[in-house]
Amino acid sequence: MRPTLLLIAGASVLVGSTLPLGTAAAQSPPAGWTGELWPRGGLADSNSGGQTGAGLFDGAVTLPLGAGFTAKAEAQTSALGSADSNGGKLQFWWQDPALGLLGVIAETARSDGLWQRRYIVQGELYLGPFTLRSQAGYVPGDREGNRTLEGGFFGLASGGWYPLDALGLNLGGASQAGNSVGFGNVEWAPAFMPPGSSFTADGAGGPDGFLLAVVGVRFTFGPGAGGPVRQRQVGAAPGFPGLVVGPFGTREVTPLPVRDPNGS
Repeated sequence: MRPTLLLIAGASVLVGSTLPLGTAAAQSPPAGWTGELWPRGGLADSNSGGQTGAGLFDGAVTLPLGAGFTAKAEAQTSALGSADSNGGKLQFWWQDPALGLLGVIAETARSDGLWQRRYIVQGELYLGPFTLRSQAGYVPGDREGNRTLEGGFFGLASGGWYPLDALGLNLGGASQAGNSVGFGNVEWAPAFMPPGSSFTADGAGGPDGFLLAVVGVRFTFGPGAGGPVRQRQVGAAPGFPGLVVGPFGTREVTPLPVRDPNGS
């Protein structure tokens, strides 16, 4: 079994065996601003890069604006062996806690001289303990030397199940310029952890034999911290490795021949 599937299945079995099944609370917006720190570490693998360590770190601030509107700013960094990526994301959405969410995202990341920019419209639909997520947008291409990042349409669909306030299970897939990635996430906030903190496990797999498996701890703080896992995942696609540029079409290109000015 692939490491991604093993990670997700193992975390699901562990949590399911230690917690009774319940019903997650309805969505509710946070009472004030919320800060977030999310370090993760694990392994990555690909046909071109081989197996290597993986580290990801996210920091974010979410600010409710009133009348159902929210703004969120996020900074991200990752290291997969010798390939480092840095970037950020700005989001703005309107949410009806009983129905769903509509919003926009502007995201950018840079890795080894290549820029990956996404301009996205997103939506969420709340169906009892389930959340359905979708994103659609455009990615401009980029080129650096003999390397290129293919641009084009970006699309994402995922589903989350929240049987308890302390537990969320998510699966989904994304496609960019014809390259697809599958991903999954488990987040668990057991009673013995400090309020506002939770364990996470994320996995992903895509082109060129790409596999990613990381575990971490999410820390939230501020007036809006705490609350159900589902509330902490509003406006997100849990488990999606958005910052990792390679799986979405980075490739080497053959330089164009240079014409001899003497005509020979």
